[in-house]
Amino acid sequence: MKTILIHKQYRDIYKEYSADIFRYAFSLLKNREDAEDVMHEVFLKYMDNNQSYKQECSIKTWLLILTRNKCYNLLSQRKIRQSVDADDMEVAYRSDFDDKISLNEALLTLSPEENELLYLKEYGGFSYVEIGEITGLSLSNVKIKLFRTRNLLKKLLLEE
Repeated sequence: MKTILIHKQYRDIYKEYSADIFRYAFSLLKNREDAEDVMHEVFLKYMDNNQSYKQECSIKTWLLILTRNKCYNLLSQRKIRQSVDADDMEVAYRSDFDDKISLNEALLTLSPEENELLYLKEYGGFSYVEIGEITGLSLSNVKIKLFRTRNLLKKLLLEE
């Protein structure tokens, strides 16, 4: 009976967070297959080592920290080119703007860090404190970098 409850717990966590994990991984990697691989690796690590979750933050935040670490490890190991199809950008960034092509082009010009911070705040809905926990940045650094990223994005979109 205990085994059934544990499997249900993992299944419920996967159902609740897999889309968020995938979109976050995709926002960093810009590659659908790599994002899917990372998502599955994160949940496998959670299943194998969930006792390492110390409840200092939410499960979602902890899973996103694992995702971030896996993505950056993959980026450094493989030196993945940051190229992406405009259609694939819809996976990570769902926008109601009429001119999606220019928005996607502007997003592609951002650095990985700028892209990550913008994604976590605007699309992930995380607070500045949570973003600091995920990225390891101080609260003031998160605010400053997001302010600069938004200004850069506005400038890029107004030039179009």
